[in-house]
Amino acid sequence: KDFLFYKYCKELPMLIGTGMCKTKENIFLLLVIKSLAENADRRAAVRSTWGRETVIGGRRVHRVFLLGQTQAKIRSKKLQALIQEESEVHGDIIQWAFRESFFNVTLKEYLLWKWFTEECHTVSFVFKGDDDVYVNVANIIQFLSDYNPNENLYAGDVFINTYAVRLKWSKYYIPLLMYGNKPYPPYIGGGGYLLSRQSIKLLQHAFQKIDIFPIDDAYVGMCAEAVGIKVMSHAGFRTHGQIPYDPCIYKELILVHKVLPNELYLIWSLIKHSTEKCSRIAKA
Repeated sequence: KDFLFYKYCKELPMLIGTGMCKTKENIFLLLVIKSLAENADRRAAVRSTWGRETVIGGRRVHRVFLLGQTQAKIRSKKLQALIQEESEVHGDIIQWAFRESFFNVTLKEYLLWKWFTEECHTVSFVFKGDDDVYVNVANIIQFLSDYNPNENLYAGDVFINTYAVRLKWSKYYIPLLMYGNKPYPPYIGGGGYLLSRQSIKLLQHAFQKIDIFPIDDAYVGMCAEAVGIKVMSHAGFRTHGQIPYDPCIYKELILVHKVLPNELYLIWSLIKHSTEKCSRIAKA
């Protein structure tokens, strides 16, 4: 119901904004993290670990969290007041006036790229991910050093020949009337991906023409296919399976999905205090 209600909403009020791109020049990499209003603990963990605003090799890195409004009716006003305070302290939250749900994540995607093209179009590259991932930002910077922001880049863990789920009990369920029996176009899933400035520009044009689809990763793949952006698989994106708490593994990767806040602090501590010499990151 929420998806159908918001499906044709191309304009929604921004409750909390940030002028970071107007006040901070020459941002090379913008870390864009999708988060629920309730997930203050995850945002705190990201800020304290891999999401720190920094300069690596002369390249400036900044972050922003994307929020909607909580579905919870109890204490929603108090939660909103806490988010407002969090924003005033950190200046890294964007929040729109729509109700959070799994099927509305695509709406957040659409609003993000609209905001980006209007306010942050000078940023070179974007990492867009979830608030339950570990990210090695230094490895992202190293990888991106070979790419031009004015050329296409859409990289991560690629899903190919994936079909719509027809099991009605699944949160990924898509009825036949909404999507046929053909596979989704190749897309990147599993917690995060990288985009160049040029790819974002093209995707924004596609978003204007292609109806919003409930599965956000598949929707980005549809839009990428429509404007001729090819997906790039990168071995450094580990989006499934168990990863041992080995600092060398985390030093070599770009992304690990499904990480709890306490695990994130542990991983960060292991990496920062490890003196082991590790092999270089796997090539894409």
